[in-house]
Parts: sequence; C-alpha cells; structure tokens
Amino acid sequence: MNCMNVQTIAAGACVALLLGGCNTGLLNSRIDEGVIEYAMTFPEYDPNGIMAGMLPEKTVLSFSDDRQVAELSAGMGIFRTTLITNNSEQAMDYHLSLMSKKIVAHILPVDLPLFTQQQSKPILLFTQEVDTIAGYPCRKAVAVFEDLNEAEMEVWYTDRIALKDPNWFGPFAEVPGVLMRYDVLQYGMRMRLEAVTVTPGKVDQAKFDVKQEYQAVPPQVLNSELAEVLRTFAM
Repeated sequence: MNCMNVQTIAAGACVALLLGGCNTGLLNSRIDEGVIEYAMTFPEYDPNGIMAGMLPEKTVLSFSDDRQVAELSAGMGIFRTTLITNNSEQAMDYHLSLMSKKIVAHILPVDLPLFTQQQSKPILLFTQEVDTIAGYPCRKAVAVFEDLNEAEMEVWYTDRIALKDPNWFGPFAEVPGVLMRYDVLQYGMRMRLEAVTVTPGKVDQAKFDVKQEYQAVPPQVLNSELAEVLRTFAM
C-alpha cells in the first residue's frame, strides 16, 4: 500500500470519527449522576412589571440512578419549590415553601392534568438539527400545538445524560433525552430554561428524601396554592 492510500484511509477514518463517532470511545460517554444548572428567563413578561425583581433566575437539577430533584427559589427566598422525582416508579413529591407554609403533595400520572391544563399536549416534530449546550451535543425537536394561538416551541435535548424517562411528568414526555433548552407554560406564565453548566459527580442521596417538616396535602391543594402564587408573579 503506497503512502497516498494510507493518507486517504487515515483521512477517511478521521471524517468518520467526526461525523459518526458518537458511537465509540469518549464521544459516546454518558453520565448518570451530577448537577445541571439552568438559567431562567420569562420572554413574555414585562420587565417593568411590579414583580419583575422577584422572579427566579435559575433552577438546579440534581440527578442519580433515575431519580432527579429540581430546586427553585424566587422572591428572595420567600417562595421555594423542590420537585423530587422517581422516574422508574413515575412518582413525584412536589414541595412548596411559602414563608412559614410548607406543604408537599405526592403526584402520580393520574394527577398530572391538574398541573398541565394550561398547555395543550404538543405534537413533536424531531429534526436533524444539532447544537452544543453547556458542553453537551443536543438535537432539536419542534413542539406544535393544535391551538393556533400557542406559538411553536423549540425543544433541545441530549442523550448523553443517562436518565430513564426524564420527562414523563411534563408536556415533552416523548422526548428521548434530558431537556437542555426549552419553554414551559404554567399558570399563564411562559418560562424559558437553558442549561448553562453540567457538573458530573456524586450527589448527596439525602436530596431525594421527602422533607419531613412539610405537611402532606392532596395534589388539588398544592395546585391551588401554586396557581395563587404564580398569578401574583404575573402582575
């Protein structure tokens, strides 16, 4: 084999690695434990609204062994939510802390319509578009809604984080990966989340325990409390 053939084969191998190498070596590595920090913005919210300064700026998602916990704080810590999710069992413990009030509801799939009634279920159109978000390769899907008044949404996700059914409780349950850039509509407010950092590593397992100091309430009670709080933020 002459030198030209060797160089041609080597060049071809490099191109194959770049274009399809996600199936081999380090490019196929997946993490199963760590922390994702998302920046939060409110694209439809009036920045001069009287509650603008009270809106959250980030949420933090910790994950381990098909469990995840999302933590959010707003209003200078007056309002806090902690969502502890067991993906294998499809169950969530939704904690709400509002000043001295601390309540938690155990939520199963049958309860989800209470919390998603503000947004119709989308049709997801999967594309071949790719991007890198927080250092992770992502693909894009487009969410289209039957209600023409609801704008299309871009949903970016990655398969490099090993979580089983990470989106089962939301409108993007069919997305086969962890959401990295997406919008969500709740109680009339559109929130945009974008991952800014992903930190692999051990997560304190106590994070996945239900907080004992919280009063257990039915999902309907939690839904009413959340609706009242978020209507205040929407002023």
